Amino acid sequence: MGYLIIFFCTWIVNRVDYNRIGESAETIKLWYALPTLFGCAFLVVAISVLGWWRLVLFDQSKSGPKWVWILPIAIAGIILNNFLGVQFSKLSFELLLWSTLGGIGVGFGEEMITRGSMIVGLRSRFPESKVWLISTLLFSALHVPNILFGLPLLNMPVQVLATFMFGSGLYVIRRISGTLILSMILHGLWDSSLCLSDATGGASSAFLGAVYPIAIIFSIAFLLKNRNSNNLRQST
Repeated sequence: MGYLIIFFCTWIVNRVDYNRIGESAETIKLWYALPTLFGCAFLVVAISVLGWWRLVLFDQSKSGPKWVWILPIAIAGIILNNFLGVQFSKLSFELLLWSTLGGIGVGFGEEMITRGSMIVGLRSRFPESKVWLISTLLFSALHVPNILFGLPLLNMPVQVLATFMFGSGLYVIRRISGTLILSMILHGLWDSSLCLSDATGGASSAFLGAVYPIAIIFSIAFLLKNRNSNNLRQST
């Protein structure tokens, strides 16, 4: 909750226009990088006080069949394709810097609160199937307030559905890798690649939209494959 309060307060103070976040280095700094980095500073302190670093970053074991690794490989390929569409002639040092810092902030912050600390808390009370569902629904819900900052109302259900599918994929990636770190990296690179494409007038990957059905298909397959496995438990 503290992360979200800091994040949205920073948006309010900086008068964010959601539809213009990726417009320039300045908008990326004020509306993308700084809100997430301020929130991350809070998370670092909170998790250190709780002593949860090992629990939020690492599972007790890896889970799932080897073929599920196609999912992070596919996501990485689409991200790479996004970066290849960036107009590098328009890429300044400031734009690269703030996009990178914003990617770090989003990757660390959103993953830490939804597929990190939230999962630790949920696993003490629920079976893993409900841990996935609740944490991913809440990840989607984080994006609902965007309508207060300029996201068209009709676009909100689409964004919520897309984030649910993408979030499911990131949850599965944590499970198969045994760590939150890979999900953090892919999430941060995904957002940064989109910001840089927007800011430089580049073309996003032609396969951009494919990431969502790929993520949910592999997630469903993973969950069905593991439905009879023992529920993961972590002590808090």
